[in-house]
Amino acid sequence: MSKVKVAVIGCGWWTTFAHLPAITEHPDAEIAALADPDERRLAAAAEAFEVDASFATAEEMLDAVKPDAAVIAVPHALHHPIARLTLGHGLPTLLEKPMVIEPRHGRELLDLAAERGAELLIDYPWHYNRHALTIRKELADGVIGPIEHVSCLYASTVRELYRGDPEPYRDLWGYPVNAPGTTTYSDPALSGGGQGQTQITHAAALMLWLTGLRPHKVSAFSSNFELPVDLADGVAIRFHGGAVGVLSSTGAVLPGHDEIARFEIFGRDGHVLLDVNRGTASIHVAGMTKNLLELPRDQRNPEHAPARNLIDLVLGRAGNGSPGEIGLGAVEFVAAMYRSARDGRVVDPADV
Repeated sequence: MSKVKVAVIGCGWWTTFAHLPAITEHPDAEIAALADPDERRLAAAAEAFEVDASFATAEEMLDAVKPDAAVIAVPHALHHPIARLTLGHGLPTLLEKPMVIEPRHGRELLDLAAERGAELLIDYPWHYNRHALTIRKELADGVIGPIEHVSCLYASTVRELYRGDPEPYRDLWGYPVNAPGTTTYSDPALSGGGQGQTQITHAAALMLWLTGLRPHKVSAFSSNFELPVDLADGVAIRFHGGAVGVLSSTGAVLPGHDEIARFEIFGRDGHVLLDVNRGTASIHVAGMTKNLLELPRDQRNPEHAPARNLIDLVLGRAGNGSPGEIGLGAVEFVAAMYRSARDGRVVDPADV
């Protein structure tokens, strides 16, 4: 093929900030069409990226256009039905995080992707971070021995999104075309929850992807405070094989202050430290410390990498850097976290 034709479903903030620029900047790709039920968002994105073909629904778009791949960036509750549509058409699909809200829907999508021979990628930019890639390989090679303990703190600036007001973050994040929807993150019917679905999904996916561990038991507490969805969550974890861990997260970092995404992984023979937001990482074994070169700020959260990976995958130049199986693992983890916090008991993610 001359250029990979990518259909993009959903024209909100993240699409216009990350996915559409990544596609237009790729020398071997082009935007085939846009779809969004909001006429204003759709028109603004079409004008900004000079796209002629635009549709109100994904169904209309796929009836009229024959793309080579699809990107889905819609509210969480819509991920499952729209991904069923694109995968059903046999399209390699980049699906926004969280993969889905209900684990059974995630398992269904994986089965459908396998049946149709269509790759399913989940939009986790941290999986393309060079430090994360290095640490993942080192852990797989056993540099610190069997993993015994994992600690993660993820603190982000999203409180006002959960209140339904994206405006306080306009200067901080920059909305090049469209701002986040007022209900996208604040309405539980659309979001499935707050910090768990919007942010912990990132941390849980990276934790599982880095370590290869699988949670066996989850015990959690969660607080909404004044918001309609959860703002702060704390989780204790036991993994298959005996390792234990903790994952803590809040969306309460004030605008203008640095967010925190820190992972500490301890094994029998050493430990590794990864500070995603500061761009630092180190490996500690047998009295020796290896500090990885600090990453420039624009490489710490490589937001263009997932869409580029989708395109290169279609062209046969790359493998799937953020596969649906890891997305499902994060979905099961978050669902178990919510159930544990609600019911006050330990939950096995495999049972949700």
